[in-house]
Amino acid sequence: MTKREVLTKAITLVDVFTEEERETLQKMLDGLDRKSSKPTKAQRENLVIKNEILAYLADGRKRTASQIAEGVGYSVPKVSSLLRACVLDGKVEKIAGAKSKDAPSYVAIEGAEPYAVTEDTPQE
Repeated sequence: MTKREVLTKAITLVDVFTEEERETLQKMLDGLDRKSSKPTKAQRENLVIKNEILAYLADGRKRTASQIAEGVGYSVPKVSSLLRACVLDGKVEKIAGAKSKDAPSYVAIEGAEPYAVTEDTPQE
């Protein structure tokens, strides 16, 4: 059940919520309508960085997040975060280190398509 469905149902419960509470629920529902489905500037910038990471990994060599960060010129935390997203999206494979203390490596999945970048995505 979505947040919209819950709020819509709750607004109709006259005997449960006061008029003031129902007005608050309606404002919350109206706020959902105002939200834009357009990606934020940061989300668009992250798509560009993800594509740079995919391009860097395109040679099929395994690399750690630190090596990738150095190669693409971004911080290790930024690259690590975006690598997790790439793994979840099925574009990059995470390979555990040989020992538990070893950093994991990453390799691009063969045939993984780059992320779609819209016209309003900032280019470098």
